[in-house]
Amino acid sequence: MYAGSSGDVLLAAGGANFSERPLKEGGTKVWHDRIFVLSRPDGHWQVVGRLPRPSAYGVSGTWRDAVVYAGGGDARTNFSEAWLMRWNGQAIAFESLPSLPIPIANGSGMVMGNVFYVIGGQGQPDSAAALAHMFALDLGRIPSERQWEEKPWPAGAPARIHAVVGAHHGELYLFSGIELFADSLGKVDRRYLRDAHAFRSGRGWRRLADMPQAIAAAPSPAIEFDAANLLILGGVNAPWGSATGPGGATPGFTKRIWAYRPAADTWSIFAEGPTEPDSLPARVTAPLVAWHGRFVAVSGEIAPGIRTSTVLSLEVAP
Repeated sequence: MYAGSSGDVLLAAGGANFSERPLKEGGTKVWHDRIFVLSRPDGHWQVVGRLPRPSAYGVSGTWRDAVVYAGGGDARTNFSEAWLMRWNGQAIAFESLPSLPIPIANGSGMVMGNVFYVIGGQGQPDSAAALAHMFALDLGRIPSERQWEEKPWPAGAPARIHAVVGAHHGELYLFSGIELFADSLGKVDRRYLRDAHAFRSGRGWRRLADMPQAIAAAPSPAIEFDAANLLILGGVNAPWGSATGPGGATPGFTKRIWAYRPAADTWSIFAEGPTEPDSLPARVTAPLVAWHGRFVAVSGEIAPGIRTSTVLSLEVAP
């Protein structure tokens, strides 16, 4: 889904699921356009409007009093449109932004300062390769002067979908993701990535220490835990179809929380995550929103083709 905060409320919109039958039973994916609002952490979700059209797998974030989102797609095509979405206490209002230079779905991104970044992704639903593009939109400019600017891609890094991003002390971080490629039969296959990179405007990219394992599609952006650490919640760590991958006997969706320490360029396990049978499941492809002193992961995927209606609210104290 697209998600962020506006007018002190949490907004979540769009998304896709298998509403009739599960994927493994031949179900068909359905795209949605409803917009939900949550007024307070102990409140109830309400439907307050609809997106311009059903859409999912775009990039979203919070800028000032609005949710900004770009790209996404449906079963037929991917989109390039971008919008600001605001809640005024009574209704949703949309403000159009310049469209992305190309259609993008399954990308990553976030707002850092006034700049909205969109990184990687997939040009069309059937694309056999990911995109090696990063675009930036300065929302702080007056509307007539806003335009997307392409930034360099990390040198030598694979193109990717479903990376995790983060921000720390003015740097933008890019973690993991999934590389797409055509196999010998022409089918699209996936390679799960462990590389990590940091970008600073005016200086470009620098390579960081590789992650101990892939954390593709983890709730994003990463949590800026304190002055020293970024936290990443779970993710997918093994290829589809492998014994330990999402489609294997042992799902590759993990609850492990990783900590990255930028000053030392090191990785460590922050926590293994709850293991009780009735605990909230691990989730991927979910937006992470800072809201009311918490970090909220809205819905997401808990197993291949299976979405969750739960919302994970995490209060992090140093």
